[in-house]
Amino acid sequence: MTAPPTATVIVVGAGIAGLTAAWRLQQAGHTVRVLEADTAPGGRMQTLDHDGFRIETGASILGRNYTGMLRLISELGLTHNYGPSNTLCGFERDHTVHRLRTDSRTDLLRTRLLSPRTKATLLRALPTFLAHRHRLDWDTMDQNTYLDTLSATQYARRRLTQEAIDHLCEPLFGGGIVLASPDRLAAADMLFYTAKLLVPHFNSPQGTGLLTRTLAQRVPVELNAQVTAVRPRPDGVAVTWQQPGHGARTEQADAAVIAVPAPHVPPLLPDLHAADRRYLASIPYSRALIISLGLQHPPPEKAFALFLSQQAHPALVGIELHHNKIPGRVDDGRGLITLHPRQEFTDRWWDADDTTITQQAITAAAAVFPDLSRTVLTSHITRRAPALVVRPPGGYAALRAFNTRRRTQDPRIQLAGDYFGPSSTYGALRSGEHAAARLLHHLPSQR
Repeated sequence: MTAPPTATVIVVGAGIAGLTAAWRLQQAGHTVRVLEADTAPGGRMQTLDHDGFRIETGASILGRNYTGMLRLISELGLTHNYGPSNTLCGFERDHTVHRLRTDSRTDLLRTRLLSPRTKATLLRALPTFLAHRHRLDWDTMDQNTYLDTLSATQYARRRLTQEAIDHLCEPLFGGGIVLASPDRLAAADMLFYTAKLLVPHFNSPQGTGLLTRTLAQRVPVELNAQVTAVRPRPDGVAVTWQQPGHGARTEQADAAVIAVPAPHVPPLLPDLHAADRRYLASIPYSRALIISLGLQHPPPEKAFALFLSQQAHPALVGIELHHNKIPGRVDDGRGLITLHPRQEFTDRWWDADDTTITQQAITAAAAVFPDLSRTVLTSHITRRAPALVVRPPGGYAALRAFNTRRRTQDPRIQLAGDYFGPSSTYGALRSGEHAAARLLHHLPSQR
């Protein structure tokens, strides 16, 4: 029997979504090529070496409920490079750090971060939360109705207390996770993060970028490759791209996966449906300054992250302490922290030079770690724009309509990215797997 012909697929974008799609298609027997505009693979899941420190330039926290990611790690033979991560996080209030374990339900009841009255409102809100839980999953978020009509702040005001908003919801769900105000965030996403991210964690001493680096070694990746257009053709797709110093070239393939942030999709697809073009261009993203500091020795704090209220810390929303996450994450007894500024700080200093941004951030962090400036060995600034989706109320109704329209579009061009659900590394990975599965349904089978 003659084997079916091998299909050729071009994947645009070497983030976790694109690399996962490429891996799945290659495993199914097809010829894959990944085109990445950046100088390194990984996208927003990238770890780089800088002055002897392993710096996270994006995603940095992985949950044990990322079951598909754990399977992929196992497939790649990387399981021995990962282990359980510290789940102790801190919330500062009135100059006191209240520490909770993300995988402990009792810690929230015992903590002095919140008053007995606020804890009682949390317990009263639990049945409603459980009633919505079946709609708070990676692949069912667009089924939300009531939860999609309110912002996180509006929902919290109806169900909780102002104390819970100020010292729990705002620093954790608004600023801490998506780097934006909970006034702009759909209540559905706030409850999703509650259900899915407050769990045991895992990590690697080599950083979260180990996964994307390994995938990029297993599938062909072309760096500095700027794709300018993907067009359908009667016999497949035509992908136009170029590299610095070279003219534009157009390659033919049987299919393509576009795995870039939503606002970057419309310019690549000249034949995109007008409604889809408007939708993708309108998806709001935060932007982020990620300020990493390599320290001579770690600060006296055991939590892996501190979440800061806006009342006490108008410049910073959080501080990650990577040396506390997993043994071996930082060498020679040194420290590595990341400062996450609020939107106002980011907007004010975005165009400043790295030295100025670092100085301003260290000054702000001195309210938490007074001696921080004396121990800084090196610094690194990452500018992420776009960073994470800030899905507003009504955002899931728009996503549902978009998904419905996409089912009738050309199956040879698939989309993947973190905008198909709550913005997360795992959501992006799952979107890559779904895009590959949809293509495999239409491509000749190789297995």
